[in-house]
Amino acid sequence: MPAIEAAERPRFALPQSTILVVDDSPVNLQVLVRTLHGSGHRILAAKDGRAAIEIARRARPDLMLLDVMMPELDGFEVCRSLKADPETEETVVIFLSALGEVSDKVSGLKLGAVDYITKPIQPEEVLARVETHLTRQYLERELRQSRDGLDRELESAAGMQRLILPRVLPVHPAVEFSAYYRTSRHAGGDYYDVLDLGPDRYGIMVADVSGHGASAAIVMAMIRAVLHTHPAPDDPAAVLHHINRHFRYFWESGIFATAIYGVLDARRRTFRLSCAGHQPPLLARESGSVARVPVAAVVPLLLMELGDVSSSECTFEAGDRLLLYTDGITDREAPDGTMFEEGRLTAALGKVAALGPGAIIDWLVADLDAFAGGREPRDDQTLVLVGFR
Repeated sequence: MPAIEAAERPRFALPQSTILVVDDSPVNLQVLVRTLHGSGHRILAAKDGRAAIEIARRARPDLMLLDVMMPELDGFEVCRSLKADPETEETVVIFLSALGEVSDKVSGLKLGAVDYITKPIQPEEVLARVETHLTRQYLERELRQSRDGLDRELESAAGMQRLILPRVLPVHPAVEFSAYYRTSRHAGGDYYDVLDLGPDRYGIMVADVSGHGASAAIVMAMIRAVLHTHPAPDDPAAVLHHINRHFRYFWESGIFATAIYGVLDARRRTFRLSCAGHQPPLLARESGSVARVPVAAVVPLLLMELGDVSSSECTFEAGDRLLLYTDGITDREAPDGTMFEEGRLTAALGKVAALGPGAIIDWLVADLDAFAGGREPRDDQTLVLVGFR
C-alpha cells in the first residue's frame, strides 16, 4: 500500500494513542519501534504473546501490531484472547507475518483483526495503515459519543414528555379507565388524555402525529397545550376545529396528526365523538363480539381546513369495553414482516372482553409482544380502554 500523501492526511490532529508492537524477533521489534518513533503516539513493545496479553490488560492499547508466528502463544491466540476480554476487545489489531497465504489472512480477519501487513515491512506502509486505522477508530469513538449524547438527550425528552401524559386516570363508579403508552424510540408522537369536564363527564383524546422522535414529540406537546386551554371542550367537532386552526402555520408543511376526541357521559353511558383521519374505536360486548364504532372521519389535522366535522354518539351497556388506539398497534410487525392488523386486534379483544380494563390492556400488550417475537416497534403505540360497569 503506498504512503498517504500529506494532502490526503486528516486535517484534524489525532489525540495521542497507545500502540503495542509485538514480535519475537528483536531486530523486527527494533525496526517497528523506530518506524513509529516520532509519530506522536506512545509506543510499547512485547517480545512474546504472553507478555503482549499482560501489557494489553494493563495499558489497554488503542492499536496492536501483532506478529503471527511466535512460540508458545501465536498471534492468532493473542488476538482471540484480546477480543474475548471486554477490557481489550476494542483494541485495533493489525497482523504482521511473512505468510502470504490467503487462508491465514482470512483466519486473522475472522478473529477480529482489521488488517494484515506482510513482512518484510515497509515503513511507509506501516505508518500509513496505522494512521488510517487510528483515524477510523477515533471517528468511530466520536460518533459513538455523539450518539450516546443524543440518546441521553432523547431519554430526557421522553421523560419530560411522559410528564404531560395523565399520571392518574379518573375514577368513577360507572366507568373504569386504563391506558398503555410506548414510544418506538425515546420521545414519540402519540398522545392520549382524559379530561375531567365536570360531574360524570370526561373528554377523551387519542392522537398520532406523523413521524417519530423529537419533532413529533414537540408537536404532540403543543397539541396537548392547545387542548387543555380550549374554552369549550364539551363539543368534539369544535375541539378538532380549534386545534387545526391554531396550527394553521403547519398547513402544507407535510406534518399532520390523526385524532379522535369524544365526550363521555359516564352516568348516561354515552360517548359523542368526532374523528380526523384516525382509525375508529372498537366496541367489545361482554359476550365477546367486537365491532367498529361508526364515526364519520374528516382529513387529519394540520393539513388544511377540515370543512364540516360531524359528531356521532353511541350508547353502552354494563360490561361493554371501548378501545381507542393508534396505528402503531395494528402496524406492529412480526419477524417475518407480517403486521398485527385490525383483525388480530379485534380477535384478541374479543377473547378477553369479560376481563377488567387493566387486565385487558395487559393481555393485549402481552399478545402484541408475543406476535412481534422480540422485534422492536417501528411506531409509537397507544391503547386507551374504557370499561362500563
